[in-house]
Amino acid sequence: MNAQLNDLTAKNSSESYQSVQDEHLSGVIITNQVLAGSRIVLSSYKKVVFSESAFYACEFQCVTFENCVFEDCNFNFSHFKKCNFVNCSFVNCKKLATTSQNCIYDHCEFEPETSSWVDESCNTVKSAHNDHTTDIYIQMLAA
Repeated sequence: MNAQLNDLTAKNSSESYQSVQDEHLSGVIITNQVLAGSRIVLSSYKKVVFSESAFYACEFQCVTFENCVFEDCNFNFSHFKKCNFVNCSFVNCKKLATTSQNCIYDHCEFEPETSSWVDESCNTVKSAHNDHTTDIYIQMLAA
């Protein structure tokens, strides 16, 4: 477990109108990131914690999130297309006019007020309950 903690690093950034392609991050904590009008394509994020981050009018296409935690994030006016969320949790996140199309949510955990994010008519929900906890990443943020 200590090896996991040492591998994690924190990143802060604020960027607008970025085009991100083939970005592959693993084992990092990203805090206070602000992306506005950005496009993220063909990227993957494994064991990444996004804390107090804002994604305003961003487009995510063919992006994979595996074992990620989204805590206190804002997704207003963002769009997710053909994205895969595996064992992810969304804690105290907000969305306004955000869409999700042809995405897969596998073992993801939503709070009751965010469970309506996933429209099963145009997305695939493989399991609504998270069997593998991501609480360890939230605890690392608090430490």
